[in-house]
Amino acid sequence: MLNYNHLHYFHVAATAGSLAQAAQKLGVTQPTVSEQLRALERTLGVSLFQRSPSGLKLTDMGRLAFEQTSVMFRAGERLVEALGHSQKVLPSTLRVGVSTAVARSITTDFLLPLLEMEGCVPTIETGEMIELMRRLRSSDLDLALTESDPPQAARRGLIVAMVDQPALVAVAPPDVSPDHTWENVGLVHYRATSTYRWDVESFLDENGFRPNIVAESDDPIFLVQAAMRGGYVTVVPRPVARDALSAGKLQQLARVKASEHSGIHALYQDATTTSLARRAVELLIDVVKKRGES
Repeated sequence: MLNYNHLHYFHVAATAGSLAQAAQKLGVTQPTVSEQLRALERTLGVSLFQRSPSGLKLTDMGRLAFEQTSVMFRAGERLVEALGHSQKVLPSTLRVGVSTAVARSITTDFLLPLLEMEGCVPTIETGEMIELMRRLRSSDLDLALTESDPPQAARRGLIVAMVDQPALVAVAPPDVSPDHTWENVGLVHYRATSTYRWDVESFLDENGFRPNIVAESDDPIFLVQAAMRGGYVTVVPRPVARDALSAGKLQQLARVKASEHSGIHALYQDATTTSLARRAVELLIDVVKKRGES
């Protein structure tokens, strides 16, 4: 079996680079350090150091061992810190779940403000809305960002806030010219489970548009690509299509009114109203307002 005291002597010697400095750091004699290192090498069956009058140099096996002991002893330091035996203030963890639909509809810089929260280390994962809500209620998550607000029956114990309501736009390639009924174009629609589906349906009904529905998808990135490469009409959050519109690869045909239920919603437990979750939501709302993307 490994003697962890031997590993400690090895780690200190590898860091110090000489028996003399290692002995000084450990408060023992040089022969003691040397003996401990030899014992470890015998246990492992490999040479860990090349010894010379100028000091100690790690062998290939020694470098591999040092990588492992570095992880071990750093983990030990973190254990001491976590148990409160250190003056160092550890950052809090903010566990954020982002629904798959939201993850596909936001720009890459949407969540970056969370990384700048003082005293906080966010951990961000994606999943389906139902699973995120389950994990939120079981306290496995602190905050969930979803594509729609939950029904009243599912809101018990939760705070729900609208973080952003991106403008929806109908887009198509520059060479596509829909007629007055849009019957001459194909539309890649949202699936029935998407809140955007009904926003698009209302837009089509109000304007008397009857495009040919060629496919359905809830992935805004795919919808943008379908418009650019397939020549179809799609409706997407404007931030997702911003680069393609600026580059002239797409044209904006119309602005589509979003319902009050469409957008990015933040969900967190009401027992945490003074927690990091609330701070994070307020920060995201403030950043969105300043950017003026909605």
